[in-house]
Amino acid sequence: MKMAPVLTHNHLQTVETLVSTASNSSDPVQLNFVRQLDEAREEAGIANPILLFNQSSDIWAQDFIEPGYASMPGPNGPISIRVILRSAQSTRTGGRQVFEQLRGPGIGGFQPSSGSGSGFGHREIDSYGNLETIPPYTSKSGVSYKAGRIIMGKHFDQLPAKALLDFLYAQQVQSPLILEAGWLLVGHVDEFVQFIPYDNDLGFTISIADTESAIELLKDLQANGHGDTLAMSFETPSEEEELHVFGLGLTVSDILANTTFADVNAYAQRHINSNLQILLSEIPLNPADVIRVPTLFHDVGNTFDLFWGSDGLPPRTDPVIEGERKLMSVYPASINGIVVEKRYLSPKPWGPVVNGTDVLASAVERVYSRAGMSVGWIDDYLSHHVGGGEIHCGSNTLRQTDLVWWN
Repeated sequence: MKMAPVLTHNHLQTVETLVSTASNSSDPVQLNFVRQLDEAREEAGIANPILLFNQSSDIWAQDFIEPGYASMPGPNGPISIRVILRSAQSTRTGGRQVFEQLRGPGIGGFQPSSGSGSGFGHREIDSYGNLETIPPYTSKSGVSYKAGRIIMGKHFDQLPAKALLDFLYAQQVQSPLILEAGWLLVGHVDEFVQFIPYDNDLGFTISIADTESAIELLKDLQANGHGDTLAMSFETPSEEEELHVFGLGLTVSDILANTTFADVNAYAQRHINSNLQILLSEIPLNPADVIRVPTLFHDVGNTFDLFWGSDGLPPRTDPVIEGERKLMSVYPASINGIVVEKRYLSPKPWGPVVNGTDVLASAVERVYSRAGMSVGWIDDYLSHHVGGGEIHCGSNTLRQTDLVWWN
């Protein structure tokens, strides 16, 4: 098994266990999120109980670990071991749980080297929300990726930690494909792209954030006499609650009249289109099969560093480059959800409500129905959205490990 590559999971592999964080059982908002996630687990038919990290208050279970596996042929099918990768964020104590809580019979751990390029501090580029995996395919150039291929995001002139990239390239069979995520404040690929099962020759398609369909949705509301409807239906728990989000209290017409907002989303769409073209130049996918998920963004610059606080370490995000921006999603972004076969667990978007119906949620249900997927909603507004992420960021999945990659 020492000679077998360590592989990362893709969304076509069966989910065996959902993972999240109990946050030391001290945060009622996080525990409410866990309760909803557990209910969604049961509805999705996942038999194993939810696995909760319990030795750290780090709620971003997607980011400090990446579940992987190594496997080889056996007399009765593949023999495998789980290998949990710790993020290359040397001061992120949540990652210690790879060894303190997970490592044991059948589960190993990977610790990035402590040498140069190991990822000192807590740089967001080194979080594992910035690592996703294309399901198995043969590229347009004829390269076969039988275990799928990793995608990661660079931040313009910044790459993820060398210690991690060296490790991933050394595995050879999933050699990372690099996209551009520097236009986002947090800068993770899971903020704008995912891969979902689909009835085509590949067995999957690309699901990607799309600002144009979201803006058209708002324009349709305005044209039909609903311009005075609140653009966001979430209600702040109390007047004293300060939420670092855009859109609360604004109407649909307010949003559409904001020229800066229009410029920001055109900027986002240019980067999304560029990333999509990189993927389509690699994957033999019919562009008509791409699932476009309505999503809107706003520009936060580097102001969120004040929200995260200063711990004396290097900043978690890079400075804004001249001519570029740092964006976050306005609504809880439905692209950032959990794929459980034909069931999709999505952040509740809290879009405009007309005649008792959240029109943004209805639009999300329609686009995922193209892939034959049903949508279940989880409210992560206070637990994760206000902190810069969504339910995918706050969870993880242990998936099947019997994929045959060696033929």
